[in-house]
Amino acid sequence: MKGTRVLSIAAAAITVVGTPVAVVTPSAAAAKVQGTQVMAGCTNWTPHIRRVRVASTKVHSSYSSKSSVKATWKYRQLFRVNKRCVNSAGNLWWHSDCCAGVTGYVWNDHTEISGTGWT
Repeated sequence: MKGTRVLSIAAAAITVVGTPVAVVTPSAAAAKVQGTQVMAGCTNWTPHIRRVRVASTKVHSSYSSKSSVKATWKYRQLFRVNKRCVNSAGNLWWHSDCCAGVTGYVWNDHTEISGTGWT
């Protein structure tokens, strides 16, 4: 009986650890189907760590490249996201809610999921 419980707990741990990885891997842009309008807006998202994958990227006050720039982050800057946003052009943006000294929106195409955490 004890062995069954350990196996159940181990299986549950694997499920819990594996689930966020599957959930937080979005496409590079919001899905666009010909003849269908893109629904712009933000949704809460499973918090996870991303990093800048280009030389530098701008952190904006809103999820549009036309919005004011709050900061510039350099290559490999780590930041936590809590929202997934799609603008009216269908571009995917992430909202950073902490841990990098500034909160704001970063364009998805300049970022990637960080598999190494905060190191």
